[in-house]
Amino acid sequence: MTLLPYLSPSPSPPPTLTRWYIDTRPLTASTQSLPLLTTLQESDQTTIKAFHHLSDRHMSLASYLLKYLFIHRTCHVPWNQIIISRTPAPHKRPCYVPLEQQQQQWSSGSDSKYKNTPTGTPTNIEFNVSHQASLIALAGCVIPTPPSDENTIAQPLLKSVNNTTDTTNNLPQIGIDITCMNDPSRRNRGPPKTKAELHAFIDIFSEVFSQNELDAMKADPRSSSSSDNSSGSNMSLQDYITSSLRLFYTYWALKEAYIKMTGEALLAPWLRDLEFRNVVVPTPPAKSPPTTSPSTASLAWGVPETGVRAVIYGREVPEVRLEVVACEEEYIVATAGRGGGFGNCVSGEEEGGGMGKVRARWGEFVRVDVERDVGPCARGECGCLY
Repeated sequence: MTLLPYLSPSPSPPPTLTRWYIDTRPLTASTQSLPLLTTLQESDQTTIKAFHHLSDRHMSLASYLLKYLFIHRTCHVPWNQIIISRTPAPHKRPCYVPLEQQQQQWSSGSDSKYKNTPTGTPTNIEFNVSHQASLIALAGCVIPTPPSDENTIAQPLLKSVNNTTDTTNNLPQIGIDITCMNDPSRRNRGPPKTKAELHAFIDIFSEVFSQNELDAMKADPRSSSSSDNSSGSNMSLQDYITSSLRLFYTYWALKEAYIKMTGEALLAPWLRDLEFRNVVVPTPPAKSPPTTSPSTASLAWGVPETGVRAVIYGREVPEVRLEVVACEEEYIVATAGRGGGFGNCVSGEEEGGGMGKVRARWGEFVRVDVERDVGPCARGECGCLY
């Protein structure tokens, strides 16, 4: 099995979006302990231990370990000096500010516009994390060149909507989200069993999705009025419900990834005005043969769907790059990116150096093993700092 590659903060074209994941199901099934917990900052340990269920504690632990590992390997920061900061309310996105910059800010007594980000500016990395049903994923990148002072982590949404805006110097923004068809936390409620129950379930989220999106999720290919009746004429009710739910979770992952990219929340006033076009439910990967060591086996990932387009207030947002992919049969993972070459190239951009002018490579999802990959770094036994 290929070991997790070491990362370098020195940009070399084309830039790469790193994507890692940890599956904590084997961990939760085998131990009550929280591996490497004591290597984290005390405040982070407190956050992790506050969760009641062991599976939730393991997910929280894995989320912190991924963030620490990404910062450690990209910024060459000693593990025990890593402090996770957050951008100000209402966004509160996790970010990293070098300790020396924090100390300078504190000693100067100056007031930062980022209360939990003492320097008031982001560092040279961007990352986002998601977790659902024991799967935790991180997407992160190194900022290719220093951004201009006018760009911040939380760029105004309307700036991205304006197609005439020059995006070549924008700071990279990344969002990632995981949804799960069979999340254990929802099993007591059970899936819809009838068409009416399905529609009622979808309507619960009418404040999140546009009417076009709601209609797409409810569309019944078995109906004579459906534009795709030929493919659904032999579909059973259960198959229809399952297909519609997979579409629902695909839309949900895309919307969450987009708003996490912007730093907004599900209460954003423009949420229903954000629509996704050309949405295709990602096909689950072929079943992998049984393995004798499930705790170290990588999960199977399907072929990513990359044709999705974002539209807001009826206007396409061409610089936003979207991808949605199936992991195993139950998970759907969406990634959104813009700026710094990590989104789509817009009209006027050409290949060749400069921030935003080289289309970044989005790496495949790579499994992180807590003991093999994280352990040496957390214990100071790695060579990342040399």
